[in-house]
Amino acid sequence: MTTIKKISQSLKKTKNQFHTINKAAVLIPIITIENQLHLLFQVRSKKLKWQPGDICFPGGRVEATDDNPEYTAKRETFEELGITIDQITILGQLPKFIASLGMMIYPFVAKIESLDNLLLNQDEVESIFTVPLEWFINHQPKQATMLVGFKPDDNFPFELVPNRTANWQQKSQHDVYFYKYENFVIWGLTAQIINSFIRTIKCNAQL
Repeated sequence: MTTIKKISQSLKKTKNQFHTINKAAVLIPIITIENQLHLLFQVRSKKLKWQPGDICFPGGRVEATDDNPEYTAKRETFEELGITIDQITILGQLPKFIASLGMMIYPFVAKIESLDNLLLNQDEVESIFTVPLEWFINHQPKQATMLVGFKPDDNFPFELVPNRTANWQQKSQHDVYFYKYENFVIWGLTAQIINSFIRTIKCNAQL
């Protein structure tokens, strides 16, 4: 028999899930190369099922054992690139934002001391490269629009909700940014984070 006590106990078991579900953190690594600031990127392994070969920053989902999203960003950077936490200096945090699929993203900007002892996780990272920060400051991204919609499947019980159409319906739309640097195309979530970062430092430079 279902009781208030049993309901309460069941809800207590899910308490920690609300702190981590649909949350992720990324690190925007800055490294000095020949007296010039560069952003560090990684190319996702082609073995991955989700976005193989795409370009991204190190990062991933917040886990229940993480102290906070900042720790998540550092942990993921170590797991993906082998950069130890003591080589990561957090400079600040960009405003969190909601990605297109509802994931809450926490971006952290950090200084990386060296790339000499990288150890790439080949299951996740195919390669790395850097781009001068000034290049992003001097180049506007190409912009497009992504439409998000939904359509009932063939097994949808239209007889229960007769006013529901079987056609595609637009739910929302959002801007998509693209940066083309040499042979690399940086787009999607990563480009959105870059655009936010560049706008932030440009705005503060004018103060």
